[in-house]
Order: sequence, then structure tokens, then C-alpha cells
Amino acid sequence: MITSPDPHSFQMGLMQHLRELRKRLIISGCLVLIGALASYRYAGAIFGILSEPYFSAFSATSLIGTSPAEAWILKLKVSIFAGIALTSPALFYQLWAFVAPGLYAREKRLVIPFISLSTILFALGVLFCYLFVLPYTFSFFRAEFESIGVTPTIKIAESLSMTLTTLVGFGVVFELPLLTFFLARTGVIDHLFLLRWFRHAVVLIFVVAAVLTPPDVFTQLLMALPLLILYGVSIGIAWWVAPAEPTEIPDASLSEPAKIVDPVK
Repeated sequence: MITSPDPHSFQMGLMQHLRELRKRLIISGCLVLIGALASYRYAGAIFGILSEPYFSAFSATSLIGTSPAEAWILKLKVSIFAGIALTSPALFYQLWAFVAPGLYAREKRLVIPFISLSTILFALGVLFCYLFVLPYTFSFFRAEFESIGVTPTIKIAESLSMTLTTLVGFGVVFELPLLTFFLARTGVIDHLFLLRWFRHAVVLIFVVAAVLTPPDVFTQLLMALPLLILYGVSIGIAWWVAPAEPTEIPDASLSEPAKIVDPVK
């Protein structure tokens, strides 16, 4: 007899997961706040580092502020970004603590590799964006201004928002191989699944690139191309870590037809 799931138990389980999620979000918010407060004193120096790709392309221009509080808001944004970067290992641990109850015991032992690799991949994504994507993006925009003979006057808030959004976006998408590793390790997906959904993944990648980057085609392409490469790497990772199929041992009792014994003999 098959019994239907208890709606009350399902609701209690869902509420428990929501409470756990709220707890992890609150802890993560407090960690970012602590990191931001520690970074606020150095917000000016951090802003100088973040603005280097812009000034390399727009060397003969300067950024302008358009409101009295803009410098203070700018320092807050820079401090929050620095707080996320400083506390990223602890933030990834909060993510692990949320999903860990659903893992097997052997998978829970991967907490240290998960935190280490996720932090490294996030840093690599930010570094790749800072060294390659942002310089090419700003140079492209500078060339567009020159093509129409206009001297640019860029708002400081818009330049910083573009920089921070792109940096965080690349840091997040570089986590794709690690996410694939754990999903393939637990048997949720495999390389055949990724291959079957490749065309859909291409569309989704361009949608994600459009959401995580400024509204221009050039920057979206600069994010979409690495994402396509990471998707290809993820297919290889899924093939590599896929759990081996269990070997079926035939039952000897089923290999031959049963013999009928005549009770008279």
C-alpha cells in the first residue's frame, strides 16, 4: 500500500529549511558588515585600485560626481565589495553549512576542499575580469567616443557600478566547474546530461551574461565566451568524477529454469 506524503510534515520540513536559510543569510550579512567596517578606512585606496582599468583607457579624462553624498556612497559600495572579498571563505562556509545536511557522510568531509576551491575560483574570476575584461571593455568604449568626436565626461557612480558588477559577476560564474563537480559527484547530473542540454545552456549563458554585466553587447560577449569555455570544462569534470555504474552479479538461481521433481520417483 502506497501512502501519500503528509502535508503537515512537508510544511514543517519546508519551514525548517527556510529558517536555516534565514539563519545563514543573517550570519553572512553580519560577516560582510564586519568586513566592510574593517575596509572603510582604506576605501579610498581600494577605489584607486578598482579605477585603474578605467583610467588606463580614459587617461585624459576625469570622473565627476553629481551629488553631495556621492563620495560617501561610493566609499560604502567599495567597502561592501571589499567586505565580500575578505570574508568570502566564511561566506562559502555558510553556503556549505546550508546544503551539508542533505549530503552523505563521505561528502561532508569535503568541506575544506570546497571552501578552498570556491575561494580560489572566485578570486580567479575577479582577477581575470580585472586584468583582461575591464581594460578591453573600457578601451572599446573609449574608441567609440573617439569615433564620433565626443570628449567623455563619465559619472563616478556609473563607472564604479559597472566595475563592481562585472567583477562580482565573473567571480560568481567561475564557480561553475566546482558546482558541476559536486552535482556530478552526487549523481545529480553527468556529462551526457550536459551534452544533451548544450543548446539550452548556450541560451542560458547569454541570458546570465546579460543580467550580470552592463547593458552592452561587448561586455556580455566577454562574459559569455569564458562561460562557454567553463561549460566545456564542466562537461569534462562531470565525465571524470561520474560515479561508476554498479556491476550487476547475475543470480545463479535465475540462470537456469527451475527443475520439477516428481514426488513419485
